[in-house]
Amino acid sequence: MLHIYATLDEKERRMISERTRAGLAAAKNRGVKLGGLNAKGIAERQAARERAEQLRPLFAELAGLSARKAAEELNRRSVATPAGGKWYAATVLRVRERLA
Repeated sequence: MLHIYATLDEKERRMISERTRAGLAAAKNRGVKLGGLNAKGIAERQAARERAEQLRPLFAELAGLSARKAAEELNRRSVATPAGGKWYAATVLRVRERLA
């Protein structure tokens, strides 16, 4: 019984793969650009750079701290992240990278 289930699962995976490939090929034939950076992504990237620029004076003041310590200090000062959440070391590193 298990062999039958395994065979049916393999067949279903193969069918899903074929449908996906056919759908992508049809989209490509219609002229749809698949993947890559689009206008929305470019706009979001620019908005992130602008938010980072607004934080430049504060980040210059905290430049001597590690990312973790800078995040703790930003949270202590109740500075909201660009998304309005809590600061983490990774968030600090991303903003520092945008400012570099």
